[in-house]
Amino acid sequence: MDVDVSFESFTYEEAEPSEMQRFFLTHPEINVSRFAEKAGINAGLLRNYINGFKKPSQEREQQILQQIHQLGQEFVAVTF
Repeated sequence: MDVDVSFESFTYEEAEPSEMQRFFLTHPEINVSRFAEKAGINAGLLRNYINGFKKPSQEREQQILQQIHQLGQEFVAVTF
């Protein structure tokens, strides 16, 4: 097969991570499986959102953001 392929066809611009992706990527201490369970989301699907393989709907993004805020409130409420 004689095909003319250029190297330019293999280049692409790096996609900028979304705020949600950036949050999970900069907080590896969050167990994604447990977080997904608490949020009522399939863990594999959440991983796909975090890795940029899939894009969540606005409603799903809000669901995830609400769970992040809930987690933050739980941390703030901790006293020793």
